[in-house]
Amino acid sequence: MPISFIEEEFKLKTTSDNDVMVIEAIIAGWNIRKVLVDNGNSADIIFANTFREMKINPHLLEPSEVPLLGFGGRPVKALGKISLPVSFWNLNNARTERITFDVVEMYYPYFAILGWGFINKFDVAMRQLFLFMKIPALNGVITVYGDQQTARNI
Repeated sequence: MPISFIEEEFKLKTTSDNDVMVIEAIIAGWNIRKVLVDNGNSADIIFANTFREMKINPHLLEPSEVPLLGFGGRPVKALGKISLPVSFWNLNNARTERITFDVVEMYYPYFAILGWGFINKFDVAMRQLFLFMKIPALNGVITVYGDQQTARNI
């Protein structure tokens, strides 16, 4: 399925090469705001506060053997891993895939981070400069826009 980016889709008032992609995603049936899409991150992460608010049984977590690196340069041990459905849709199209998240107990300004696992599983095409991405789905392409103001507020 061909994916293209056309000028009419660019919704930002100003472009900046400093803005990060912050979106809203449906994770395990919950609308999760402040989700960072980070194409430089090898892990998909849910922060423990978000995980607890989602009321998912912590006994469902599987052990996580390898510490995560990159949080201020120091290793962080995950509380565990869990596979959860992540969904995107528009009026006549939807796509859901299971993503394995590391659950991390630490403060971060985002509720979750979607990294390479998400990007590869959904076959995401990003236009970072204009803060949007496209996801192929059964009935065409779903466009997901980043929230520039939220990204700047964070």
